[in-house]
Amino acid sequence: MNMILTSSSFLFPLVTIPYVSRVLGPSKTGIISWASTFTDYFILVAMLGFNMYGTRECAKVRDDREKLSQTLQELLTILLISTSIVYAVYLTFVFLMPRTQEQLPLMFITGTTIWFTAAGAEWFYRAIEQYGYITFRNIMFKILSVILMFLFVRQTQDYLTYAAINVLGTVGSNVINICRLRKYVDFSVRRKISIRHHFKSMFKFSVSSISSGMYGKIDMLLLGFFVNNYSLGLYQLVFKIRNLCTSVGGSVTAVMLPRLSYYEAKAGREQTTRLVAKNFNFLLILGLGMISAMVICAHPIITLLGGAEYLPGIHALQIGAPLVLLGSIGSMQSQYMVASNQEKAYTYTTVFGLVFSVILECILIPCWGINGAALGLVVTEFCVYVLRSYIIRDFMTVVHKHTDYHKIVFAWITASVLTIGVLWLVNSLNAFIQIAIAGAVYLFVDLLLLYIFKEKFFISVIKKNE
Repeated sequence: MNMILTSSSFLFPLVTIPYVSRVLGPSKTGIISWASTFTDYFILVAMLGFNMYGTRECAKVRDDREKLSQTLQELLTILLISTSIVYAVYLTFVFLMPRTQEQLPLMFITGTTIWFTAAGAEWFYRAIEQYGYITFRNIMFKILSVILMFLFVRQTQDYLTYAAINVLGTVGSNVINICRLRKYVDFSVRRKISIRHHFKSMFKFSVSSISSGMYGKIDMLLLGFFVNNYSLGLYQLVFKIRNLCTSVGGSVTAVMLPRLSYYEAKAGREQTTRLVAKNFNFLLILGLGMISAMVICAHPIITLLGGAEYLPGIHALQIGAPLVLLGSIGSMQSQYMVASNQEKAYTYTTVFGLVFSVILECILIPCWGINGAALGLVVTEFCVYVLRSYIIRDFMTVVHKHTDYHKIVFAWITASVLTIGVLWLVNSLNAFIQIAIAGAVYLFVDLLLLYIFKEKFFISVIKKNE
């Protein structure tokens, strides 16, 4: 179900991005993306790592309604306090910073996502594995936002309307979440609320979540202070394409934390190893394929989604392609570290990533602009991956014994080389047709070789569906 949800997050932008990019142009799309990124930083602080901490704590007691109710009520109390404080700080920054003063109406619109995100309590629904509900609700609101966009976004001056519709489609459905909680828990004003015992563990999650979230978007944020709105517009398209691809792999790792937490508490290390190994195989197959798509088909992808006006962003897209795989595997490592109570080590790695990325981006962006921004994030993500792999090296050694990475890599290289040759032959065709042909060739060759080599994950999927 989470794959369906993430696929919808992939498919809907494929419909909206080409339209919005051409109607609003690079400058307006650039400033909207920057404003959203700026707001996302405050959301990270307001959420206090609840996407992981809240999921883990609720998953532990999901079979006991009273304990679940107690835990949720305590967490929501903390969240209400943190969101109120953060929103006040957000308004202060908006009124004081010259960059945000130029776009006050836009900043107010994007600022509503701070409240909408907090109200969603989506971490709770993930903890009880209600992925069917999450998927249906999100898809309905995305359909509504697409309809509204085609109705009301018709010219460049409609960029504020687009920003509001984008907020509605992204987090507007979260209002339903808070109303639906009574189906699973019981709220009571008489219940004794104790929030202090959450602070110590939550602090580690907060620091790690804020740090990882910040360095994951630091390229887009810092670009806003170094380059003009046009360059921001070029990069925001690259940023969206990259995030769309990353989110596909993220859909797998996002559902792992509740199950990993349960296995670590009940089933033992063997079940944990099997789950992580299976996901590692899948992420390698998927991630390497996405990298090939972004590098080989960069020109037709940008032409299709943005138009010729966005083609100067090709190299930034190709340079940032490895983030699709590094981000997904890094997320998987994070899920394991959290589930196995290694929050302290996880926090250290994310803080390192944030500091390192800020230093690197401030050096590379002034030198190479949007290409430097993409390169800085790739280097950062790779260094964080190496660091985490070293910390959990004993576990990763066992996982690698169940991974057919040599078969996967050989199939990937062979499929990529043949795809490059085919794309060269059809480069005069329509961009969509080029992508379709390249994708078909790559998938056929890659999957055929995985089948011939009897790659464990691919064979297990085939047998399960027989």
